[in-house]
Amino acid sequence: MPSVSTESIEFRNARVLDGTGGPAYTAHVLVDDGRIERIGDEPAGADRTVDLDESYLAPGFVDMHAHSELRLINKPAAEEKLTQGITTEVLGQDGVSVAPVPDDLKSEWEKRIQSLDGTIDRTWPWNSVAEYLDELDAAVPAVNAAHYAPHGNLRSHIAGFEDRALTDEEVGDLRDRLDRAIDGGAFGMSKGMIYPPSSYGRDPELEALAETLADRDSFMISHVWNETDRVVESIDRYLDICRRGGCHAHVSHLKVGGRQNWGDSTDVLDLFDDAVDAGQRVSFDQYPYTAGSTMLTALLPPWARQGETEDIIERLRGADVRERIADDISSPGDWENLARAAGTWDNILITRTASGDHQGETVEEIASERGLDPVDAMCELLVDEGLDVTMADFVMSEEDIERFLADERGTFCTDGIFGGKPHPRAIGTFGRILERYVRERDVLPLSLMAHKAAGHPADILGLDDRGYVKEGYVADLVVFDLDAVSENATYEDPFQFTDGFEFVLVGGAIAVRDGETTGARNGEILRSTDEWGGDSRPWLDRSTIE
Repeated sequence: MPSVSTESIEFRNARVLDGTGGPAYTAHVLVDDGRIERIGDEPAGADRTVDLDESYLAPGFVDMHAHSELRLINKPAAEEKLTQGITTEVLGQDGVSVAPVPDDLKSEWEKRIQSLDGTIDRTWPWNSVAEYLDELDAAVPAVNAAHYAPHGNLRSHIAGFEDRALTDEEVGDLRDRLDRAIDGGAFGMSKGMIYPPSSYGRDPELEALAETLADRDSFMISHVWNETDRVVESIDRYLDICRRGGCHAHVSHLKVGGRQNWGDSTDVLDLFDDAVDAGQRVSFDQYPYTAGSTMLTALLPPWARQGETEDIIERLRGADVRERIADDISSPGDWENLARAAGTWDNILITRTASGDHQGETVEEIASERGLDPVDAMCELLVDEGLDVTMADFVMSEEDIERFLADERGTFCTDGIFGGKPHPRAIGTFGRILERYVRERDVLPLSLMAHKAAGHPADILGLDDRGYVKEGYVADLVVFDLDAVSENATYEDPFQFTDGFEFVLVGGAIAVRDGETTGARNGEILRSTDEWGGDSRPWLDRSTIE
């Protein structure tokens, strides 16, 4: 663990949410040498005491789906995360990330993920997961970080960006590479079934990888094939792959997109119920907004996204190609048609471009400015910006969001994509959950929120001394006044930090005091087998803390 202050601190009269989902209780909490030293009814004494006057004290929140792989190298202070109570970020999402990468495709990977993860001012000096984690460690981030092995990155070592089935020998190689990534610190394997080359994985290949994960008692994390018209079918397919392979299934940023599908959350949760009843372990993460956010290229039909970056750009220049794209978007099909799910081009908001132009405008507005059809305007924007464009797409309903928020199998995430005018979820997610869905709407009790934000994620990852307020555990802690919590980030002005967090501690060091960051950078780079104490993830369920 990074160095911590030698000063002990005791939080007195705290309303403790211990992370189990149990009710809050009043206690004095002593932190010393980076850990929770004592929890008691009577003060123990410390170098410094703080009377919380019954503000809540909870375990530090875990952002279970983040895109800060390069941001934590460029901006390790992580102010936008700390000020909403996040002490740990989980990276390597959606099957496409920064590590592992083969040398001959490093430049292409740098281009492909810049919209999601940004850039650094040099060629990536790493290839493996372990080497990337070492580089992240050297940046001394203010928050803890964990990493998944992305399926697309692993696959690119074997088949590049080719859309083809792998041979049995190649699948064996892929399984070996996954094992090495876990040995290097990855906690599980993510896949993104709309993002090449992860989207090129066939079911037998994915089932074989699920078997490798099962051998380690690990888990698969998936952006599923379709989150709109075929969301129920896609989740059922994913659960079946994990069931046959024997591993725990975790669904990324669970949602139901497209007005015609609103209400299908009940069918999704029925699938989870059936899987759990059959003995399968199932979990998910979620952000609390009606708009998603991703790369603008996700609006293109799969055939239009094939090949390397320059191939896609050249393809989009063709008038006949644009006409075919427009036909595909306007017609029902078996692909993830996010433009159709949005309903109108006014529901597609540009959040970032490489040039900085058109940020905060809708595709409809850009089309009007340029005197073009919206599909032509989208394609021209992608060509002009070298594909480096992100968007927010308004496709979800509050009813489905609330139904998922109330489910105890879920965890929370920002899915934060930075740059330009990002989706406010990157800055305001946990404040929004507390303010809107706990305090104002009573969608879920505060005790369950703390479990879903900290204890449950720690159990999923296999962190045996984090995620709970328990003696001897690492002192990743948040203190907040529920009545004062306010999500300030908006689509128009996203970089407004959350109010109401009085203290945030990372490894015992005070990173936020009175709502302001202190500059402390005490985050730890978490490596799977080190945290697990062996080659396999421990099965943790700490629903009660003694």
